[in-house]
Amino acid sequence: MSLRIASLRLLPALILAAAFAAPAAGAQTTRFGYLDPDIIIVRMPEYSGVQSQLQERQRAIAAELQSREDSIRTEIEALRALGQSAVASQAARQEREQGVMRMQAEYEQRQQSGLQELGRREAELLQPVLERLQTAIDEVAAQQNLTMVFAARANNAPVLLYASDAAVNLTEPVMSRLGLSMDTPAATPPDND
Repeated sequence: MSLRIASLRLLPALILAAAFAAPAAGAQTTRFGYLDPDIIIVRMPEYSGVQSQLQERQRAIAAELQSREDSIRTEIEALRALGQSAVASQAARQEREQGVMRMQAEYEQRQQSGLQELGRREAELLQPVLERLQTAIDEVAAQQNLTMVFAARANNAPVLLYASDAAVNLTEPVMSRLGLSMDTPAATPPDND
């Protein structure tokens, strides 16, 4: 195991040790908060706009891929017809076959680049939403004199496995700071029609 990997594994423990050692070094009490950012983000009005833009782009990419797929099918049919032709040369068949293989490779490449484009676009569109959320978290955490704030979940997986009664749940105060409540409906993706 390399020194870098070992030090990366120890980093969370060192951070927690420093956090718990802080009260001993000074008079300030360490206070922790946590929140579920996903619950907040899906209720932010900007989020439904982000989802709409992403779905619009996804539909455009899907239409482009469908067009390419249709072209490949047409070429495959032409290749089959050429293969049954008594007049077509072996060189003509091979050339058409290579053309189909090239089209399939381009299709797969476009499919991959489309997924990458959607990922980049999502990150770009979510950036202002995440910045607004972070500002609200910073303000509420400062107002409540918290030393650290943890995410209770990340990508729908629990991160925070335990929180004592002394830990402060910031989900609702941050939502309130953003003008939201638990009653605010979560954004639903628009229909794909």
